Amino acid sequence: MKVTKESTGELTSVLRIDISKEDYAQKVEGQLKDYRRKANVPGFRVGQVPMGMVKQMYEKSVRADEIQKLMTNAMYDYIEAEKLNIIGHPMANEEKTPDIDWDNQTEYTFYFDIAMQPEFDIELDKMEETFYNIEPNKEMLDKFIEDLQRRFGKFESPETITEEDLVYGEVAELDEEGNVKEGGVKTITSLAINMIAQKTIQKKFIGQAKDSEIVFNLAKAFTNSSDVAAMLRISKEEAEAFKSDVKFTVSSINRITPAELNEEFFEKAYKGQDITTLEQFQARAKQDLGETYKREADRYFMNEVTTKLVAQTKINLPDEFMKRWLIANNEGKVDADKVAAEYEMYKDSLKWQMIENKLVEKYSLTVSNEEVKSYYKEALLGNYFPASDDETPEQTKERLDAMEKVAENMLNNKEQGKQVFEYLFDQKLTKALRENMKITEKSISIDDFTKMIQEKTK
Repeated sequence: MKVTKESTGELTSVLRIDISKEDYAQKVEGQLKDYRRKANVPGFRVGQVPMGMVKQMYEKSVRADEIQKLMTNAMYDYIEAEKLNIIGHPMANEEKTPDIDWDNQTEYTFYFDIAMQPEFDIELDKMEETFYNIEPNKEMLDKFIEDLQRRFGKFESPETITEEDLVYGEVAELDEEGNVKEGGVKTITSLAINMIAQKTIQKKFIGQAKDSEIVFNLAKAFTNSSDVAAMLRISKEEAEAFKSDVKFTVSSINRITPAELNEEFFEKAYKGQDITTLEQFQARAKQDLGETYKREADRYFMNEVTTKLVAQTKINLPDEFMKRWLIANNEGKVDADKVAAEYEMYKDSLKWQMIENKLVEKYSLTVSNEEVKSYYKEALLGNYFPASDDETPEQTKERLDAMEKVAENMLNNKEQGKQVFEYLFDQKLTKALRENMKITEKSISIDDFTKMIQEKTK
């Protein structure tokens, strides 16, 4: 068996694979003997079928399979031995490869086209970019602090309803005469009074007590069909068509009195951070809120850098080979016309994949299973396994063991794990770019940031 390479262009070559009878004869003979031992042919005992009959039945297909394996292994062994850094995968050259006569032929020759990865370098230190730190406005900060106050507030069950309460009860669909509709929607649900769209409907609830019955039009009270669907436990399509009045029977009233802005609350919200003044608390809350917009800032930064890297990095691609490869790799989903029309888009995508691979290699950007598991434990499970102030060492071990077990189960969810892996990888890639490029950091309001994105997408 012999593999040779002949250059056909700056980045393309053709591999010639020659297979002789000596390369496959012994293995084919062994396969046929194995078939003979197992063959179950009428008129013959198992294992006693004449070899001539076995060859007539199976030799051609066995030989074809064996030659296919030899050819594939020889090709990839050669690529590995010669350290050929190819793009995509080899493609059969049907013009050069002669037709095969499986009945009479004993020597075989195959040709495959390959393309080499182009050589290029990325000089991040010569690139400049702006990173925007998004600052929330006062309204957002106030809302964020209010949410914190409610989270650490006091839970109460008052006698009567106010605008800030959450009420639980049964909701029942009414017919046109105002009676409970037979076969209509009836379920236990909850309503946030301040989320009711019409003030006149809100007023029907305010001042009512437990066991009160309030009749109102649900579609007018909650204009978002998704909210109505969740409330009534029906589909979104059914919710969009739901126009009936309903009767709501109050079973309980729940109220959270927001925590006061004092040191006790500051400590609960940001435990162990020694926040003692309102100014310190507001600054820390603003920092916290800013983090929620960091992903948007990172995404914008990455989009800008990706576009520049693709545009500025000189990468010569073997275009004709790549067009063939795109058609073959998409298995009938695209044809030559579509690839020709959209090739520049495909080309930019391929260039970015190469650039990203170069960055991964250059800055050792890898994400381990342990990092994914740590993310689960730190970012997702901490709230479900809080440590108590008087926790014993045994209780600490039990809590950490439980977190470890849940994190391990989450890691086994391949789809969920893939999403976390991609998120952590994007973080590492963004960090590497920011550390190695000339970055100018600029603060920007959320309104101006939104406006800037809108201008970009026009």
